[in-house]
Amino acid sequence: MPSKKRTRLFGQIVGLGMIVAALLVLALMFVDVPAVWQALRRARLVYVGASSLFLLAGLACFAARWRFLLQGKPGFWHTFHAGNIGHAGNILLPGRVGEPGRIVVMGRDGTVSYAEATSSFVVERLFEQIMRLMALITAVALGSGLNITPGTMVTSLLFLAVMFMLIFWLVRNREMTRQKGTAVLSHLPRVTPEKAGRWLDELLDNLQYVASLRRAAQVIGWSLLSWGCFWVFFYFTLLALGSPILPANWLPMSMGALALSPPSAATQPGLFHGSVVIPLAAVGYDIEMLTAYTILLHIIEMFWMVLLAIWGLAQTGLSVSAVIRHG
Repeated sequence: MPSKKRTRLFGQIVGLGMIVAALLVLALMFVDVPAVWQALRRARLVYVGASSLFLLAGLACFAARWRFLLQGKPGFWHTFHAGNIGHAGNILLPGRVGEPGRIVVMGRDGTVSYAEATSSFVVERLFEQIMRLMALITAVALGSGLNITPGTMVTSLLFLAVMFMLIFWLVRNREMTRQKGTAVLSHLPRVTPEKAGRWLDELLDNLQYVASLRRAAQVIGWSLLSWGCFWVFFYFTLLALGSPILPANWLPMSMGALALSPPSAATQPGLFHGSVVIPLAAVGYDIEMLTAYTILLHIIEMFWMVLLAIWGLAQTGLSVSAVIRHG
């Protein structure tokens, strides 16, 4: 690994350590640690096992959607392994190194170029943000006691329509998008106009692939399947903690946690817990139960994501250092 990249990674690790330490101090100050421990001890393993199955199903649907965005060129298992290696990188290392890492793993297969893998990742993130926003809207509606009315559903559909209109506009105005996008991207370090143009061409090709109603519906279908499985994972993990959580809070609490930190955007210990506990505690949920909930969620995520990444590295023949070096 080049010395600059190694220094940057070391600095990110130190920064992450300081953030985790600060969050730990805050937790010890404001959280009843014995109460959290008792809640974790009462966790019912049958729900933990069920939640694990839905987490794995969600990761499989996540990989199937990425493969679809790549027009079916890579095999499912290679896509699945690349995604899981990326998730594990994000959950263990700072700086979201798992994102470039999974692009590296995908590109090393030879069935798609690094540019294709990168542009498909950008389109995938667009759909992830759509799903995240819809989950957040649902959590707010449920948490505030509002009913999901036809008007709410129409608003969500209108939001999706606006996003697809943007995609159609970018594809229809390809030359202008490429010209203006190249001018902006070429100002970035180590990005030449030629490289920016190639990247935008790949991006627009991916956007054009999902710019038909049939293909867009397929991407939305895989997104809904993936996030539906992730939500059941969050919901069953909450049920594993048992009776101290009021049934009226099960839906909004699990949906809110999913919107704030979904498995498809895995984060490190401390950051994951802070990003879920702090916002949900601020709106009135019990901080001890939230802390126990996020700890159990993250333990399950880390166990499966690291295990799947080890399997993925063995199947692809790559090492951790090779992924980080090329990422």
